[in-house]
Amino acid sequence: EGFMQAGFNPIAHVEMNENASKTLETRSVFHALKKDGNLDSYYLYEKGEISREELFRKVPKEVYMTVINKEMSQYTLPSIFKRVDSILKADGVDHVDVIIGGPPCQAFSLVGRAQTTHMKTPMEDDPRNYLFKMYVRFLKKYQPKMFVFENVLGLLSAQNGKFYNNFKTLARRNGYHVEDKVLEADKYGVKQ
Repeated sequence: EGFMQAGFNPIAHVEMNENASKTLETRSVFHALKKDGNLDSYYLYEKGEISREELFRKVPKEVYMTVINKEMSQYTLPSIFKRVDSILKADGVDHVDVIIGGPPCQAFSLVGRAQTTHMKTPMEDDPRNYLFKMYVRFLKKYQPKMFVFENVLGLLSAQNGKFYNNFKTLARRNGYHVEDKVLEADKYGVKQ
Protein backbone atom coordinates (compact mmCIF):
# COMPACT_ATOMS: atom_id res chain seq x y z
CA GLU A 1 0.00 0.00 0.00
CA GLY A 2 2.78 2.39 0.90
CA PHE A 3 4.58 1.76 -2.35
CA MET A 4 1.34 2.32 -4.30
CA GLN A 5 0.80 5.58 -2.42
CA ALA A 6 4.36 6.56 -3.35
CA GLY A 7 3.54 6.13 -7.05
CA PHE A 8 4.93 2.67 -7.79
CA ASN A 9 3.03 0.62 -10.36
CA PRO A 10 2.56 -2.91 -9.03
CA ILE A 11 2.88 -5.57 -11.69
CA ALA A 12 1.45 -8.38 -9.57
CA HIS A 13 0.48 -9.30 -6.04
CA VAL A 14 0.80 -12.93 -4.93
CA GLU A 15 -1.32 -13.79 -1.90
CA MET A 16 -2.61 -17.17 -0.77
CA ASN A 17 -5.34 -15.87 1.55
CA GLU A 18 -8.58 -15.24 -0.36
CA ASN A 19 -9.74 -12.37 1.87
CA ALA A 20 -6.36 -10.65 1.71
CA SER A 21 -6.43 -11.09 -2.09
CA LYS A 22 -9.83 -9.40 -2.25
CA THR A 23 -8.43 -6.50 -0.22
CA LEU A 24 -5.53 -6.19 -2.67
CA GLU A 25 -7.96 -6.20 -5.60
CA THR A 26 -10.11 -3.51 -3.99
CA ARG A 27 -7.11 -1.32 -3.17
CA SER A 28 -5.87 -1.72 -6.76
CA VAL A 29 -9.26 -0.48 -7.98
CA PHE A 30 -9.08 2.42 -5.49
CA HIS A 31 -5.67 3.51 -6.80
CA ALA A 32 -6.78 3.23 -10.44
CA LEU A 33 -9.85 5.35 -9.74
CA LYS A 34 -7.75 7.85 -7.80
CA LYS A 35 -5.30 8.11 -10.70
CA ASP A 36 -8.26 8.88 -13.00
CA GLY A 37 -9.64 11.45 -10.52
CA ASN A 38 -12.82 9.41 -10.09
CA LEU A 39 -13.05 8.32 -6.46
CA ASP A 40 -16.80 9.01 -6.27
CA SER A 41 -17.51 5.39 -7.21
CA TYR A 42 -15.19 4.13 -4.50
CA TYR A 43 -16.92 6.24 -1.87
CA LEU A 44 -20.32 4.94 -3.04
CA TYR A 45 -18.94 1.43 -2.60
CA GLU A 46 -17.68 2.24 0.90
CA LYS A 47 -21.13 3.56 1.83
CA GLY A 48 -22.73 0.36 0.52
CA GLU A 49 -24.56 2.21 -2.27
CA ILE A 50 -22.97 0.15 -5.04
CA SER A 51 -21.75 -3.45 -4.99
CA ARG A 52 -18.17 -4.60 -5.33
CA GLU A 53 -19.05 -5.90 -8.80
CA GLU A 54 -20.39 -2.48 -9.81
CA LEU A 55 -17.22 -0.84 -8.49
CA PHE A 56 -14.99 -3.22 -10.42
CA ARG A 57 -16.84 -2.44 -13.67
CA LYS A 58 -15.50 1.14 -13.37
CA VAL A 59 -11.94 0.01 -14.23
CA PRO A 60 -10.38 -2.31 -16.82
CA LYS A 61 -10.15 -5.86 -15.48
CA GLU A 62 -6.36 -5.72 -15.92
CA VAL A 63 -6.30 -3.50 -12.82
CA TYR A 64 -7.50 -6.19 -10.43
CA MET A 65 -6.31 -9.21 -12.41
CA THR A 66 -2.82 -8.37 -11.10
CA VAL A 67 -3.76 -10.19 -7.88
CA ILE A 68 -2.75 -13.84 -7.96
CA ASN A 69 -4.57 -15.80 -5.26
CA LYS A 70 -2.32 -18.87 -4.95
CA GLU A 71 -0.21 -20.55 -2.34
CA MET A 72 3.47 -20.53 -3.27
CA SER A 73 5.11 -23.91 -3.62
CA GLN A 74 7.45 -25.66 -5.99
CA TYR A 75 4.34 -26.89 -7.80
CA THR A 76 2.55 -23.55 -8.17
CA LEU A 77 5.56 -21.32 -8.85
CA PRO A 78 5.75 -22.09 -12.60
CA SER A 79 2.12 -21.02 -13.11
CA ILE A 80 2.64 -17.92 -10.94
CA PHE A 81 5.71 -16.97 -12.99
CA LYS A 82 3.75 -17.54 -16.20
CA ARG A 83 0.99 -15.20 -14.99
CA VAL A 84 3.47 -12.51 -13.89
CA ASP A 85 5.29 -12.82 -17.22
CA SER A 86 2.02 -12.34 -19.12
CA ILE A 87 1.22 -9.23 -17.07
CA LEU A 88 4.70 -7.83 -17.73
CA LYS A 89 4.31 -8.47 -21.45
CA ALA A 90 0.81 -6.96 -21.60
CA ASP A 91 2.04 -3.85 -19.74
CA GLY A 92 5.13 -3.55 -21.95
CA VAL A 93 7.40 -3.78 -18.91
CA ASP A 94 10.83 -5.28 -19.52
CA HIS A 95 12.30 -4.92 -16.02
CA VAL A 96 11.07 -5.20 -12.45
CA ASP A 97 12.49 -2.45 -10.24
CA VAL A 98 11.48 -3.70 -6.79
CA ILE A 99 10.11 -6.88 -5.28
CA ILE A 100 8.30 -6.37 -1.98
CA GLY A 101 7.11 -9.11 0.30
CA GLY A 102 7.80 -11.65 2.94
CA PRO A 103 6.53 -14.98 4.22
CA PRO A 104 3.75 -15.18 6.80
CA CYS A 105 5.00 -14.08 10.21
CA GLN A 106 3.18 -16.66 12.37
CA ALA A 107 6.02 -19.16 12.19
CA PHE A 108 8.57 -16.54 13.30
CA SER A 109 6.61 -14.50 15.84
CA LEU A 110 7.59 -14.79 19.47
CA VAL A 111 3.95 -15.38 20.40
CA GLY A 112 3.74 -18.21 17.88
CA ARG A 113 6.89 -19.80 19.24
CA ALA A 114 5.60 -19.54 22.81
CA GLN A 115 2.56 -21.57 21.78
CA THR A 116 4.44 -24.17 19.75
CA THR A 117 3.72 -27.01 22.21
CA HIS A 118 -0.01 -26.52 21.62
CA MET A 119 0.23 -26.43 17.82
CA LYS A 120 -0.53 -29.26 15.44
CA THR A 121 2.72 -28.43 13.62
CA PRO A 122 5.46 -27.11 15.94
CA MET A 123 7.24 -23.93 14.87
CA GLU A 124 10.43 -25.72 13.86
CA ASP A 125 8.47 -27.97 11.46
CA ASP A 126 6.24 -25.22 10.03
CA PRO A 127 6.62 -25.23 6.21
CA ARG A 128 6.12 -21.44 6.18
CA ASN A 129 9.64 -21.18 7.65
CA TYR A 130 10.99 -22.05 4.21
CA LEU A 131 8.90 -19.71 2.05
CA PHE A 132 11.90 -17.37 1.90
CA LYS A 133 13.23 -19.84 -0.69
CA MET A 134 10.23 -19.04 -2.93
CA TYR A 135 10.94 -15.33 -2.45
CA VAL A 136 14.55 -15.83 -3.56
CA ARG A 137 13.32 -17.62 -6.69
CA PHE A 138 11.46 -14.40 -7.60
CA LEU A 139 14.68 -12.45 -7.08
CA LYS A 140 16.58 -14.91 -9.26
CA LYS A 141 14.00 -14.86 -12.07
CA TYR A 142 13.20 -11.13 -12.20
CA GLN A 143 16.51 -9.62 -10.99
CA PRO A 144 14.98 -6.43 -9.52
CA LYS A 145 17.23 -3.46 -8.75
CA MET A 146 16.32 -3.91 -5.10
CA PHE A 147 13.95 -5.77 -2.82
CA VAL A 148 12.15 -5.28 0.49
CA PHE A 149 11.77 -8.45 2.55
CA GLU A 150 9.49 -7.74 5.50
CA ASN A 151 8.78 -9.83 8.57
CA VAL A 152 8.54 -9.73 12.35
CA LEU A 153 11.48 -9.21 14.68
CA GLY A 154 11.34 -12.90 15.64
CA LEU A 155 12.74 -13.80 12.22
CA LEU A 156 16.15 -12.64 13.44
CA SER A 157 16.14 -15.03 16.41
CA ALA A 158 14.11 -18.01 15.13
CA GLN A 159 16.32 -21.08 15.56
CA ASN A 160 19.21 -18.77 16.51
CA GLY A 161 18.89 -16.84 13.25
CA LYS A 162 19.08 -19.92 11.01
CA PHE A 163 16.22 -18.95 8.68
CA TYR A 164 17.28 -15.33 8.31
CA ASN A 165 20.93 -16.24 7.76
CA ASN A 166 19.89 -18.80 5.13
CA PHE A 167 17.80 -16.13 3.40
CA LYS A 168 20.71 -13.67 3.38
CA THR A 169 23.05 -16.32 1.99
CA LEU A 170 20.65 -17.16 -0.85
CA ALA A 171 20.08 -13.47 -1.63
CA ARG A 172 23.84 -12.84 -1.73
CA ARG A 173 24.32 -15.81 -4.08
CA ASN A 174 21.91 -14.08 -6.43
CA GLY A 175 23.88 -10.83 -6.39
CA TYR A 176 22.21 -8.85 -3.61
CA HIS A 177 23.70 -6.99 -0.68
CA VAL A 178 21.40 -7.45 2.31
CA GLU A 179 20.88 -4.83 5.01
CA ASP A 180 18.43 -5.28 7.83
CA LYS A 181 16.69 -2.63 9.87
CA VAL A 182 14.14 -2.92 12.64
CA LEU A 183 11.24 -0.50 12.14
CA GLU A 184 8.76 0.24 14.89
CA ALA A 185 5.33 0.66 13.29
CA ASP A 186 4.07 3.17 15.87
CA LYS A 187 6.87 5.57 14.86
CA TYR A 188 5.28 5.73 11.39
CA GLY A 189 1.66 6.25 12.42
CA VAL A 190 0.72 2.61 11.86
CA LYS A 191 -1.73 1.28 14.42
CA GLN A 192 -0.22 -2.16 14.85
